[in-house]
Formats: sequence, structure tokens, C-alpha cells
Amino acid sequence: MDVDVLIVGLGPAGATVLSKLAQIAGSEISILAIDHRQELGFPVQCGEFMPAPEEMATLMPDVPNAQAFFTFNKQFISTYTHSISFFSPERKVIRTPFQGYTLHRGNWNAHLIEVGKEYGAEVWTSACAVDMTNNMVTVVRENGRSIQITPQIIVGADGVSSRIAKWTGLANKRPDKHFVIVKQHLMTEIENEYDSTDVKMFFGEKYAPGAYAWIIPKSRNTANVGAGVRLPMLKNDMNVSKALSNLINIHPIASQILKNAHIGQTIAGIVPVGLPFQETVELKTKTLLVGDAACQVVSSVGGGIPPSMVAGSIAASSIIRFFREKVPLSDYQSKWQVQMLKMFKSAYKLRQFFDIISGGGDRRVQWYMNRLSSSDINSVVHCIVPWRVFLIAPFMRFLNLIVK
Repeated sequence: MDVDVLIVGLGPAGATVLSKLAQIAGSEISILAIDHRQELGFPVQCGEFMPAPEEMATLMPDVPNAQAFFTFNKQFISTYTHSISFFSPERKVIRTPFQGYTLHRGNWNAHLIEVGKEYGAEVWTSACAVDMTNNMVTVVRENGRSIQITPQIIVGADGVSSRIAKWTGLANKRPDKHFVIVKQHLMTEIENEYDSTDVKMFFGEKYAPGAYAWIIPKSRNTANVGAGVRLPMLKNDMNVSKALSNLINIHPIASQILKNAHIGQTIAGIVPVGLPFQETVELKTKTLLVGDAACQVVSSVGGGIPPSMVAGSIAASSIIRFFREKVPLSDYQSKWQVQMLKMFKSAYKLRQFFDIISGGGDRRVQWYMNRLSSSDINSVVHCIVPWRVFLIAPFMRFLNLIVK
């Protein structure tokens, strides 16, 4: 089966490519998009939080018309938030203003796919790419039937364990420190005092070793409650399930908020928190990687939706230019780097600082957090290294010999 474009994976990145490409191209090019899930957009495998458009304009100033680009239709917004609070291991709270909202991400994701279908794209559910030889991809469908697809262009949007990235040689082996294992409950019937306009982030070895835990509001009495852990930071019998259980049951603040809440849907997964791959285009097979498949994630907070939207939109434009103007597909790589690489590098630097700090345990994390202000935290959530951290960075090794 010959197609012009094959999109493998229909999370936020792949769905964005599909929607944008189909709207621009119409019947000009043939598009086939596949996903292993039966219900596209679900289950939702993220916290669903998005910075507001005005915040995104600050976070990604090199994205053209960023404020308009990141404006969502209200039907896909669950609730609005106005601040983010950081909770230290010893309960110091640092709150900073930050406008955002929680998405109905599954509905938004599914909507993008429906738009692609309306403009003529073909979409296969319960379909897995199982092999790739040169530029021919073998796909197995729900009925077990194997089909060979020969596309002119392949878009790898198949997540953190991307087969497309491995088959094309674009993936590189990364140590465990570059991944966060996450688990999240949708918790309902939250009855106790609860500020549903505030996103809460918790730190500590019992709740999120090497990462953070969270309560992200979805409504007045519903929230996404999760924890992340990094394997090199785990001690004794700690794991992500125990970390999340500790947050819900023994954290002095979170446990009171969630005391009478009920656990609904549970999800788990892996989030890449390293820098994006150096190469995201393989010219021989004309393959592009987008989203988690390219490790295009804000590593300091694990944010993947905004970079996926930007990368997906750029990929769609570059593919159109390839067909219409014979512009090389390397156009995609150069453009996403111009628009996002600076932010990725800054976020990665923040993650490296946090690794140095959290490697010394809760006492060290507390010592540093005691010296941070609301404005410092505001810099962190905007992927900017706070000036206090920048000033003490040269002395961190000496300080960490004392604070341990």
C-alpha cells in the first residue's frame, strides 16, 4: 500500500501533525495515521495542565504568534488556575502567580484526529507498526492482518519508546536518570478545604525521589494526583506506587486535602527528561520524529503538550513544503530548534541543578528551598534559572559537602 505520509502514533504530537497537515493539504497528498489504541485520545497519559496563552508567550517567545497558537477552545478546558505552589520536604510553601488551565486532553486529542479525518486523512485504530525495512513499514491491524505500507514520508510520533526512532537509528541509548516513572490517579469527591485554582507540587524522598508529586485541579472536587520517581534516586523498597500512596495517605498537607476523596482512573508511564535528540530527521527514509519520540519535553517539569503542538505544527508545514517546493525535510529540524531549543536547554540546566540538590536528600533540598522566594519559583516555572541559583552555582559542590 502506497501513501504520501504515514503518521505512527496519535497522541498530541501525531494528532497535531495529522490535523494541520490534512487541513493544509486536503486531497493534495494521501495521509494514513495509525495508533495502537482502540479509542483515540484515551487513556489520557499526562497531568493535562497547560500554561495560559500569555504564559506560553513568555515560555516560548520564539514561537510565532505564541499567544494565539496556544489558545484552546473553551470546550476543552476543565478548569482555570492562577498559581503554582511548591511544598518543601518540611512543609515550607512557596506560591507564585502563574495562569494556566487543565485540559480535557482526551477530548481535545480526539478532536484533532476527527479534523484530520474530515479533511480526507485515513485513520486506523488498533494498528501497530511492527517492522520497518528501508522505508517500508509493516503494520498489524486488529484482525491480525499484516499490511506493508510504503510511504514517501514517515512521522514517528510513537512516544518515549519509539520504534520508529530505533529503526531509523535516530534514537540514542540514554541512562535511567533521563527518565521519570510516573503514576497518577484521577481523584474525585474531594471534600476538604481545597484551592482548585492552585497547582500543587510536592518534593521529598517519600513522595517523589528525584522528581516531584502533584495535585492538578480539574474542578472544585476533582483533581489529577500523581507522583514521579527517578530510578537512580530510589532507596530501599521505594517505587512509584509507594510514593503516590505516601502522598495521598501520609503527606501532612496532601493527605488532608485528599482524606475523603475517591480514586477513579489510574494511569502510569515514562516521561523523558533529557535534551531532545540531536537528530530528528533521517533523510534516507524521509522520517521525522515529533513529541516524546524525539524527547521534545520540558525536562524541568516534564511538560510535553506544548512542545508536541509546536513540533507537530512545524512538521506539518515542512512536509507541505517538501511536496510543494522540494524543500529538504531538514527544514523541520532547523525550525523547531530555532523556536524551542533555547527553552529545552534552560529547562535541562534547571533539572541538572535539581539533581545536584536532591542527590543529597531531603535536608539538602530543604536548605536550598529555604533560600528561594516566590520570584525565584516564578523563574523556575518559566524555565529561567533564578539569579540566586546562578550566583551560588559555582559554590554548589562546596556547599553540598556541608549540607548533607
